[in-house]
Amino acid sequence: MQGLDKRIAVLVADGFEEIDLVEPQRALEDAGAIVTIVGISERARQKIRAKRGLDEGTAVKAEELVADCTADDFDALLIPGGLSPDRLRTDPEVQRFVHEIDEAKKPLFAIGHGAQVLISAKLVRSRQLTGAPSIADDIRNAGGLFRDQPTATDSNWITTRGGEDLPLFNRTMLEKLAATGAAIA
Repeated sequence: MQGLDKRIAVLVADGFEEIDLVEPQRALEDAGAIVTIVGISERARQKIRAKRGLDEGTAVKAEELVADCTADDFDALLIPGGLSPDRLRTDPEVQRFVHEIDEAKKPLFAIGHGAQVLISAKLVRSRQLTGAPSIADDIRNAGGLFRDQPTATDSNWITTRGGEDLPLFNRTMLEKLAATGAAIA
């Protein structure tokens, strides 16, 4: 799938699950996409802390801040799991950006707890999605249709439960991107 000429925003805050960023990023870049790390504060340009299970993971630096991003800047959005979504979910700029991506019907990918951002943005009502088993009730309480399966696709969304499902998620994500229209100019 070389030549995937797409620009993907990856929205992370402290506590993101390392594998939820590294594995999809590798798959995207191997396919030719440009992956941009997007943070929520100026401090994110210096360091966004990762976790690897319960251990410290490899930190990353934000290349862009969400307040400076619009849906026009990207072809898709990826929200890794871990503790990061809980830090992202109440940020008004995160909610604005997620709404813009969804309203533009651009692919939106969420891993594990990443669905929490969609819940707080009030986007899950009547949508089918999956996520970490611990947020199944949150999805249902927000009016979403929780699916306990490796990936769930609903229109422009692809969600996954977490790390063990990443190989299938990555394939599904790349297929969705290949099927979407032309890249941004």
